[in-house]
Order: sequence, then C-alpha cells, then structure tokens
Amino acid sequence: MTTAPRWRRLLRASLVVLAIGGVLLFIPLPMLPASVLTYRQALVVFGIVVALGKLLYDTLFYDHYWP
Repeated sequence: MTTAPRWRRLLRASLVVLAIGGVLLFIPLPMLPASVLTYRQALVVFGIVVALGKLLYDTLFYDHYWP
C-alpha cells in the first residue's frame, strides 16, 4: 500500500473541516450580542484546530500492523 491514499484522504477531510468551519463562522446570527459572537468564533476556531490536528495525527501515526 502506498502513502498517497492516506494523504489524499487527509486533504479531502481537511477541506471538509475547513468548509464546515467557514460556514459556521459566517452564518449570520443577528439575535446574539457581540460578546456571544466572539465566543462562538473562538469555539469554532478551536474546533477546527482540534479536528485538523486529529486528522494529521491519525494520518501520520496510523496502525501499521493489522492482524
């Protein structure tokens, strides 16, 4: 098995995570005060960073030895 399929899956999943994060960041929520919007942005960015980190970790340290 070559390494190319894992990297393609990483790239595809990363693009999906970034697209979902972008949608969550730019959806207008007019009823919320500005302080809540700041927390929402921080939570979305934190979630994006965690998801991308997990994808990268799973790609680099996958289980080589399957029985």
